[in-house]
Amino acid sequence: MKKKKSAETLLIPIIIIVAAMALTSVLILSIGVNPIFAYSQMFIGAFGGLNNIINTINKAVPICFAGFAVALSTRAGIFNIGVEGQLVFGAFGSALAGAYITGLPAFIHIPVTILCGMLFGMLFAVIPTVLHITRSANLLVLCILMNSIAKLLITYFVVGPFAVEGQMFAATKKIEPTAQLPYLISQPNKLTSGILIAVFVAFVLWFYFNKTTSGYELKVCGNNGQAALYAGIQVKKYQVGALLAGGALAGLAGGIEVVSTYQRLFDGFSPGYGFDGIPIAMLASGNPFGIIFGSLMFGALRVGSTTMQSKAGVSVEIITFVQGVLITMIAGQYIIQFYLERMANRRRERR
Repeated sequence: MKKKKSAETLLIPIIIIVAAMALTSVLILSIGVNPIFAYSQMFIGAFGGLNNIINTINKAVPICFAGFAVALSTRAGIFNIGVEGQLVFGAFGSALAGAYITGLPAFIHIPVTILCGMLFGMLFAVIPTVLHITRSANLLVLCILMNSIAKLLITYFVVGPFAVEGQMFAATKKIEPTAQLPYLISQPNKLTSGILIAVFVAFVLWFYFNKTTSGYELKVCGNNGQAALYAGIQVKKYQVGALLAGGALAGLAGGIEVVSTYQRLFDGFSPGYGFDGIPIAMLASGNPFGIIFGSLMFGALRVGSTTMQSKAGVSVEIITFVQGVLITMIAGQYIIQFYLERMANRRRERR
């Protein structure tokens, strides 16, 4: 029974991905382009050399942390769609700490800068968390509004109070050299060491989910909140913790981008990393290592789509279409599973 469940867990995401690519192929065909040629150019753009592979990994890192944030909340039975706003605000926190805290050695300044990003991300999750838990306000609506507020606030800060004069584009002051995260590879391109942090966080989450009592209770809250209440589990406490910790992970995503990739914050630095984490976390069923693999896939989509656009004439907006198809199919998967389980339960009752 356990082997059958494991096989289904692996097979369903593969079927969804293949079906999404098939539907995307239909869209590509409709604009007069051979899908095989388009996908081959995407693959070459993402993996056609060491430089391309490094770019793919760098793109995957913030997506990975965003996936962790979404997975943590879904474990508690809630859906945090505000990761994008928390990520952007976390980047702002790291940009401030990295640029305006001076005189610290690197081994202290780097952790402080990253922790400030996590703190800002968590603080930005407080308002929707409090309103949802205490007032039963709709979390999806709150998170969507907070995403918009975050982007507008960052635009104001970057263009206004924290803008640096004489730059070609609106951005904050460059962070101090002591706050910059060292690279794993410098040539032919810079590979962020944030990938090591992502792997470490994946191990921590896996251990928490599978080897601790608290992780088990969190899973019970997500599977059946009413049963968890009858069992004496404090469901609201776990929901609050999951949302705030998810905000911290989202802030970590933004912070890593500031201390390693850009070394400053500029308006619109995130192309939607927080939204990329949603289908990845759902496809991986919250498995941290599955999220790492899914993040690499989406990193390849983002890097390879540029080559696909220049060589095959397919717009980079195809990524948004793929996201929508994946989310729709994942939702369909849960509907199918629900009806299959209900039919199975009815058969058992008749027997």
